[in-house]
Amino acid sequence: MNNQMTEALILLLAGFLVVFCVLILLIIVVTIYSRIIFSVQNSAKKKKEVLKEEVSSDDPTPASTQTAYIPRTDDDEIPGEIIAVIAAAVDSIYGEKPHKLRAVKKSRSSRSAWARAGLAENTRPF
Repeated sequence: MNNQMTEALILLLAGFLVVFCVLILLIIVVTIYSRIIFSVQNSAKKKKEVLKEEVSSDDPTPASTQTAYIPRTDDDEIPGEIIAVIAAAVDSIYGEKPHKLRAVKKSRSSRSAWARAGLAENTRPF
């Protein structure tokens, strides 16, 4: 009986040791991975800032004299502020890639107000 109890305790301790070693290994892997991702994101941000500084220093016209491109709208119901916000969102997504906002139009929804409310309720974040 004593021999079986000793073997059971050794097996229990070996199991705990294996589990904790794997957990420590996972912590190390996740930490290294997060540091790599953080450094890659920071280097991309630094490159973007450097490019913006180069572009702003190369631009001979002051910002006050530049004219903004206002995209064509099918309906004149969309205020200019909304178009500016949409253009800023597109610019933040594409960043330094060349892009152009050509038109802004309202979406025509075929759903009823109740269907849209249900969709908004069921898809909102937790």
